[in-house]
Amino acid sequence: MTDNPDLSQKIDTVGGRLRMWRHSNMLRLVDLAELIGVSQGSLSDLENDKSLPSAGTLTGLCVKTDLNIYWLLTGQGPITVKDRNLDVDTSSDATFMQMMQDKDLRKTVNRLVEVYKRGTPSQKAMLKGFLSGVELDVS
Repeated sequence: MTDNPDLSQKIDTVGGRLRMWRHSNMLRLVDLAELIGVSQGSLSDLENDKSLPSAGTLTGLCVKTDLNIYWLLTGQGPITVKDRNLDVDTSSDATFMQMMQDKDLRKTVNRLVEVYKRGTPSQKAMLKGFLSGVELDVS
């Protein structure tokens, strides 16, 4: 792939990465545009680096395909998301977002995430053990 100078230049752009992914999935421009709910012209402009993806385009790609949006935007990480359930029930996400409006809960969640990211193996094990115990009590 990198032997082709045109392809290696285009891989450095959002449009080039989108085109490469679409071709590797044997999707026609018109089919992808219809799938994610955008016009063929706007998708063409995106692939030709005449525009950047809108929030709606990114949402369509995220919800309707296995394309890794982080890779699309940065060129880093895996090209696809393998375990994505494309028929996701977003009601739990909305509930979570509503719950995160609570300042105390948000602080607690942030502390849990920090312990999980930066904590010692012992701290992580305690956190996992606590959560396992809570799950057993709820059942």
